[in-house]
Amino acid sequence: MPSHYTRTKRMLRGWAAVRVTAAQLFWLVSGTALYAFAIRGFILPTHLLTGGVTGTAILGHAVFHWHVGLTVLLLNIPIFLLGTRDLGRRFALYSGAAVLIFWIVTDYSSIQPLTRDPMLGAIFGGLLGGMGSAFALRSRGSLGGFDILAVFFNRRFGLGVGEVSLVLNGLLIVAAGFIEKPELAMYTLIGIFVSSRTIDTLQAPRRRKAVLIISDESVSIRRRILQEMHRGATILNAQGAFTERDRDVLLCIITRAELREMRDIVLSEDPRAFLTILEANEVVGRFRSSSARALMQRLTARPRF
Repeated sequence: MPSHYTRTKRMLRGWAAVRVTAAQLFWLVSGTALYAFAIRGFILPTHLLTGGVTGTAILGHAVFHWHVGLTVLLLNIPIFLLGTRDLGRRFALYSGAAVLIFWIVTDYSSIQPLTRDPMLGAIFGGLLGGMGSAFALRSRGSLGGFDILAVFFNRRFGLGVGEVSLVLNGLLIVAAGFIEKPELAMYTLIGIFVSSRTIDTLQAPRRRKAVLIISDESVSIRRRILQEMHRGATILNAQGAFTERDRDVLLCIITRAELREMRDIVLSEDPRAFLTILEANEVVGRFRSSSARALMQRLTARPRF
């Protein structure tokens, strides 16, 4: 059985093996700074809250005049201790660095308030805060707090990070509404919604469409997809439940802009074809997006006689 010294040495060696790339450092620093800018420029001047640990720190600042950045740092310590095993050393290291940067920028920078209007604060504070959180997540870290719980649920149950944050933060804001003015809690919910939608949008900025095509003319449809759209297709062997007849089903991943072209090709070959169009929130692998120029050339092309 390894001694305590050996276990400690292995743990330190594992932490030292975590490498930080320039791109990850850029996303981490820029995301954290942008989030701190949203807090100082829009959230605090309008007396709004955010969700999670940051919202708790802002509430403590309003009631007890605590420093927001330092409070966030202290409250995140037990969360990091609980989440390190499930989220990994790299995520914990990056998230810890993000919280330290947030503390410094929030408490010691000279960012001036940009608005006193609560609606503008909710919209632009939520937008910039969501962008900052998404950038930090892109660096394989987070800004701590409920973000860690959201990423935990995302990895364990496949739930959207923004959706989990919206639910958890909403519960906090409802409780805070009894302490602050109810109107400010309502504005805060708007800001949290904007932030959560921004996170989900930036995590999947280019959603694809997965098209399932069931047709007796699958050969000609497949040929035109390859030649005209320059898209690949996967042939699935299927059997009709009613007719018990074997047929080919085509699966093709396309962009949203190519959906009309795909529909026109299929229906021109077989007006009775059956199409199912699904959202492909994430595509992993070699997927080439058509340029706008090439797409316009195909859409405006006329058949030659």
